[in-house]
This record gives sequence, structure tokens and C-alpha cells, in this order.
Amino acid sequence: GPEWRTKYMVGATVALQTYLAIALRETSWPVFLTVIYLVGATANHSLFLAIHEWSHNLGFKHPRSNQLGSILANLPIGIPYAATFKPYHMDHHRNQGVHGVDTDIAHPVEARIIQNRTPLKALYFFLQLAFYALRPTFIKPPPVTRMVVLNFAAQVAYDAAMLYCYGWNAVLYLLLSTFVCGSFHPTAGHFLSEHLEVVEGVETYSYYGPLNYVTYNVGYHNEHHDFPYVPWSRLPVVRRIASEYYDTIPQCASWCGIIWNYVASPNLGAYSRVKRTRRIAATERINPNDNVGDGTIDRAILSQDKKDM
Repeated sequence: GPEWRTKYMVGATVALQTYLAIALRETSWPVFLTVIYLVGATANHSLFLAIHEWSHNLGFKHPRSNQLGSILANLPIGIPYAATFKPYHMDHHRNQGVHGVDTDIAHPVEARIIQNRTPLKALYFFLQLAFYALRPTFIKPPPVTRMVVLNFAAQVAYDAAMLYCYGWNAVLYLLLSTFVCGSFHPTAGHFLSEHLEVVEGVETYSYYGPLNYVTYNVGYHNEHHDFPYVPWSRLPVVRRIASEYYDTIPQCASWCGIIWNYVASPNLGAYSRVKRTRRIAATERINPNDNVGDGTIDRAILSQDKKDM
């Protein structure tokens, strides 16, 4: 059910980002950029993940309230995003890895260009949010709904007000916070840690480190996919209840570490995702390491792969 605290946390984050955008508009560039990296990017990434929470209707009792709350959370991000995110994200949950449906995986053209080349992987990760924003429009252009129009109008009004009242630097603070939060920033590691196929056949991983405190526990990703209507605050409880399952499958130990491994390792790249050409039944075995068909993997394989992560 809904988590009542999220709306207050989002409101505080929106207020913080608006205040910093105004307060820092005439500061020195070293201070400006440092605050963007340490505070602004962290705050905007938190807002992205609040929108993720509310796409599951986990902030308010009524779906429309979650949509409106997401539009509010979107404001400091600077680019309208909230209204189009939900349908793509629901497809990701219902048809994870299915070609042409799950826009979370790289398009074949992207994968052929990037492959496992370290310089191109670094460039890809540096510009990651641009790929995430543009890829769905090529694969499945979003319909224009009333909420999309409202999201666009609210965002333009907020950006225009910031520009008119406080100048370009206030808007630049918000846009750079958004750019940095999806690039080489610790919180951006969750984009990789969630579904990068580090262990063959294992497509979803959880991270239980301290960055969950500023990202609405998105690191509890196996738990989230198993129970997508459990809010962020109760995902640790899910893990404790089913610890015999979640503690015996591969995990991501570090979001910074997975960024480094993705860029530097010749064994990881754009093709390191479990991809399906068709929808499958929930009972169909797809994990080649599930030697007995019980949903787990061989302990020897697990021990070795945990060392590699």
C-alpha cells in the first residue's frame, strides 16, 4: 500500500533544489559544480526514483494523485518526464527483456556500436540519460495524453519562472544536476546493478548498501520485482522475511564498483542483458545455472561469481 512519508520527502527535496538553484546562481564555478555533484545530482536522482515509486501508485491511495505528485517531483529535473515514464516502466515489469517491449535494454543499433569497447562504454555511461530518454521514442513513441500535456505545461511554467526571476544559472543548476545524476555519479550505478548480466542467466540483482537511503531503497531490486506494490519503506522487511531466498542469490556489492566493472571489464558490455524475443510463461525455466529447476543456482557457481563481482 501507499507510503505516506514519500510526499513529504519529495516536497522537501523539491524545495531544497529550488532554493539551491536560486542561492547558487552567483557563486563561483568551483563551488557551483561541487554542490551540483554532491547535493544537486543526489537530490535529482532521488526525485527520479520517487517518480518510480509513484508509477506503482505507492505514494497516494488514488492513481491520479500519484500522477500529479510525480509531476511535482519532476519540476527540479528540468525536463518533462514523469507522465511518459509509467507506461514504459510497467512494460518493463510485465515483459522484462522482451525485444521491442522492454525499452530498458539497449536497442540493437546501440549494442552493435558500443559492444564491449571501453571508450564507447565510458561515453555511453557519461551520456546515459540521453539514451534512456530517446530510446523509447524510437521503439514505442508515447501517446499524447492529458497527463503528458499537463506534465509538459507544468515543467515549462516552472523552468520559465526560474529563468525569468533568477536567470540562466538557476536553470543550469537544475539541468546539470539532472545530467550528472545519470552519468558518472554513485547513484547512477543502480542503472547497471539492477539488470546487468554479471552472472550468466541471472537478470536481476539487489544492492543493500548505504546509497539506498537516498534512492528510496531501489537497490532492493529483486524484492521490488517480486513485489512491485510494496513501497520502498517495506522492502527491507520483505528481504528479512524471505532471507533464505534473497541472501543466497547474486548481489551487487557496490554501485561505484559496478560502474567501474562495466566500463573496464572486457566481459561486460551492451550485450550483457538477458533478452527475449518472445513473452514467456512465469513457470518456464530460463536460468542455465538452475540445475534442478527450483529457481536457485548452483552454490559453486554462486560463490565464484560473488568473488568476481
